[in-house]
Amino acid sequence: MNPSVLLVDWLGRGGIAQTTEAWALELGARDYDVAIVTRPGRDLGVGARMSEARTPRGRLRAHAAVVAAARDRIRAWRPDWVVIQNYVVPALERPVFRAARAAGARVAVVVHNDQPHSRTTGTGAGLRRNLDQADVVLAHTEFVADRVSRAAKREVLVVPHPLPIGLLAHDRRVPDWMAEQPAARSRWCVHFGTVGQRYKGTGIVRQMAAGRGGEWRFVVAGAGAGSYAGENVVALDGYVEPGVLTGVVSASDVTLAPYRHATQSGVVVLAHALGSVPIATAVGGIPEQVTHGVDGILVPPDSDVTVWAAALEQLADDELRKDLARAGELRAAADHDVFVGRVVELLR
Repeated sequence: MNPSVLLVDWLGRGGIAQTTEAWALELGARDYDVAIVTRPGRDLGVGARMSEARTPRGRLRAHAAVVAAARDRIRAWRPDWVVIQNYVVPALERPVFRAARAAGARVAVVVHNDQPHSRTTGTGAGLRRNLDQADVVLAHTEFVADRVSRAAKREVLVVPHPLPIGLLAHDRRVPDWMAEQPAARSRWCVHFGTVGQRYKGTGIVRQMAAGRGGEWRFVVAGAGAGSYAGENVVALDGYVEPGVLTGVVSASDVTLAPYRHATQSGVVVLAHALGSVPIATAVGGIPEQVTHGVDGILVPPDSDVTVWAAALEQLADDELRKDLARAGELRAAADHDVFVGRVVELLR
């Protein structure tokens, strides 16, 4: 009999939620008994049993409510495994680890980002105490694994970042303004995510759009996108429905990821999966996800807009771009297969 697995997703949104969804869908397809605890009204759309904690106002109180919901679910269900996706405030999350131990469950922690949010988090005292209670710690890049391993003084297993299979299951809807006749259409670049955050580097996209004329057109999609709308930029501000997002990315030629820092990127994985060639900054774990000149283009950190524009110009060559796009699709599929194999082996 396959083990029962409780997935705890503190945020329930963005790339981490898509990873949680991949765990749930792949394990569910193999007859694992899977449930999820997360915050209400988030991006998760899987068929697994979902416990959405009722969260009061205030960030810390809301997070404490999710912790309590996860603790109570463990006590009532007594799963074989508790898989915790990342962390927010480790000191508040310790009741989940204690409940798992009391129930005889094994604990896996998937660290997506080792960057501390405050003095009480990160790979210092806040997170390390929790990782000491885990049976296994995982990361999606060697970059994160190395930093966490050195700080926590323990082994960290690396599994590739999975495909966002829940997101990809939606019917793609390409907007009319992108679905032009091939002979007449411009080349499209897309940049998406919570673009208002400084680490996303969206300012580079604005600079590129200002100098590209009619040859390339740009789409900026996600929270904070509205302020980037302009003559050569279409902005999809706020929450973008899954079918629209996948439609826009699949209809684009290039995905721009000008990160200032990054531990890994769900943006790169989605671009690869949908045949949009990523141009990304060579920071953090990104070089582990993009092989320069094979399935994307890497740009050195702190490069100015002329370097980004030159990288984009390389992909005006249709044959080169198609070769890189195909290689990216194959890579994303192969990495996902490795992810599934390692996770299934681990939980057995």
